[in-house]
Amino acid sequence: MPVELRSEEEFLRVLERAAECRVKLGYRRVKTEKGTERIRVLKVKARTPKYLYTLVFEDIDKGIQFVKNIRDKCSNMLVLDKEIEQRLG
Repeated sequence: MPVELRSEEEFLRVLERAAECRVKLGYRRVKTEKGTERIRVLKVKARTPKYLYTLVFEDIDKGIQFVKNIRDKCSNMLVLDKEIEQRLG
């Protein structure tokens, strides 16, 4: 079952019991004056035995900084996009 978290603090608590973490680029639909548009977002996912938790960053640079900070806390980190992998270094 997927669960979307809204704050970084909640995600850090979940991260303590996560078996693996994944980082990927995705899209989110946003309503605008012209209709709906797709914007690029960064998704950070943590897999626990029961749920898949997701934290979404609309500001990709902020998300990359968050991923750099949690690298040590996640035992198995998978980066699924080459663009993100290059920016992480």
